[in-house]
Amino acid sequence: MPSTSLQTQLGQDFAERLEAFARSYARETGDESLQELSERMREGATQADRDALSTRLMEAYKQTASKEAFALLYELNQEDFLRLIYHHLRRSWYPVDAADVLQEVFFNVYRYPFKFKPDRNTAFRNWTHSIIRNTVLKHSRRAQRDRAVSLGGGVERDGLESVIPEPVDEKGPSPYESTAAKEAAESLVRAWLLYLQVYLEAYRCLTPREKRVLYLVEVEGLPYREAAQEVKVKVENLKMMVFRARRKIHTIMKRRFQAVQNAADRLVLDRGDGQRAGGVN
Repeated sequence: MPSTSLQTQLGQDFAERLEAFARSYARETGDESLQELSERMREGATQADRDALSTRLMEAYKQTASKEAFALLYELNQEDFLRLIYHHLRRSWYPVDAADVLQEVFFNVYRYPFKFKPDRNTAFRNWTHSIIRNTVLKHSRRAQRDRAVSLGGGVERDGLESVIPEPVDEKGPSPYESTAAKEAAESLVRAWLLYLQVYLEAYRCLTPREKRVLYLVEVEGLPYREAAQEVKVKVENLKMMVFRARRKIHTIMKRRFQAVQNAADRLVLDRGDGQRAGGVN
């Protein structure tokens, strides 16, 4: 990738937020490496620079659990991750939604920062490439199980073509479409961060063993039999552990979102009562 500034690559807003977070992180931790790196990348950012920045941001997220660090990490890497996902999906005979894979990849990054080791500048890229590869493999296996294959004709070529991304519109979006897309992306990031925050709260309620089996099955992508060997239990017992862990997370998240919805409903009712009272007066 040519050496271009992050402001050119990702926009003025991203560059300003990055530098603000880097300054705050330096004040809180005394580690100025992220601040120095963000300032150096004002003029030019090669792929190596982006790798180093991603590793430092991931290290900051691991240390502080900062939602802003994760948001910056997401915006910095989502396009590169999506291209890599499409690259892996070209080998798949079965249709897989690349957006679903991307979502799960960042979901795993969000849940398992303690697994990250910032021992070199390329640490984040190497770590996430492994997660991407395993996640694509898991989705491909799931699509293979869900898809009924004809015993006579085998897999039709349509199945292969369906995983090839649509060609890019060479005319490009209008300014209005670009603005709308940017606002939609920002809203999606905020909603995604809220969802992840609620999930993390639920995930912390799991036992260490439940966390372990979820990591083996959902991140490492191990088949149940291999995961059962890792934790030294029977396959049936492991399946039950995974089921209970997922159900526990679902129950806690449902309760939390229901509480938020109830609070929002009460706020609407209170505003309505206030407006009616004001009309009477």
